[in-house]
Amino acid sequence: MTLFVHEGNTDYLDSIARLRLMDDDFMRIVFKDEDVVRQFLEIILERSVDIIECHAQYDINNILGRSISIDVLVRDGDDYINIEVQRDTKGAHPKRARFHGSLIDANTSFPNEQWDKLPNVIIIFITETDVLGYGLPIYHSHCRIDENNQMFEEGREIIYVNASIQEDTALGRLMHDMFCTDSSEMHYEFLRKRVSYYKENEGGKQEMCEIWEEIRRKGLLEGEAIGEARGKTIGRQQGLIESIKKLIAKNGYTLEEALDFLDIPKEERSTYIDIFTS
Repeated sequence: MTLFVHEGNTDYLDSIARLRLMDDDFMRIVFKDEDVVRQFLEIILERSVDIIECHAQYDINNILGRSISIDVLVRDGDDYINIEVQRDTKGAHPKRARFHGSLIDANTSFPNEQWDKLPNVIIIFITETDVLGYGLPIYHSHCRIDENNQMFEEGREIIYVNASIQEDTALGRLMHDMFCTDSSEMHYEFLRKRVSYYKENEGGKQEMCEIWEEIRRKGLLEGEAIGEARGKTIGRQQGLIESIKKLIAKNGYTLEEALDFLDIPKEERSTYIDIFTS
């Protein structure tokens, strides 16, 4: 099999080699495997998980406001579980977790359904740094009654996993694996097997190259769409700025690597360098 390789300065294969599960685009690809998701959740939740539905990159539309594209949505019995990788501190704000839960509620309930039959919702944010700042490896948040500190059973739990703590525990080893670029350094076989497929197997690398080309194509199309709405030159620039931001925030690219990936001409690069370094 001949691999498709991008003709620009940055080879897609080099980009794939640098990917980690903390890069949410790659995590979504690996987590298309339901058994991987199940074992991953069982370590975090410390209980067995029986997956009924599993969706990677699940879009929830809100006709009255902001829509979202969530990384992974799982149905486990009466629970809906949302897994999110958040490298950006701002993206892991507690109100975002609340928003995710609200839209999941709105999209998984039915007319005339009894209120006590609404599914429980668990939101899991895996953060690159200790967003909450208490130095703990994991945080479980529930609603409580102020006056007596008893649980207020409204059916929502928010979990923050601090991936910066990689102790010799089941959870710490899992977080270590989230940062590995080399599958051979991973502790868990179920992750090592899937990651090595996309990084080392010819068929897996071919799939990744095609996905990378699609990501690049969508970024350029977004720029063209904004260009039509705002004027061709300004709109194209704004679209490329958004694509550069995504590559840096989600996939760990340097600015120079993002410029290479998007094939931005050398004579235009100083404009984007000024924007991102000023």
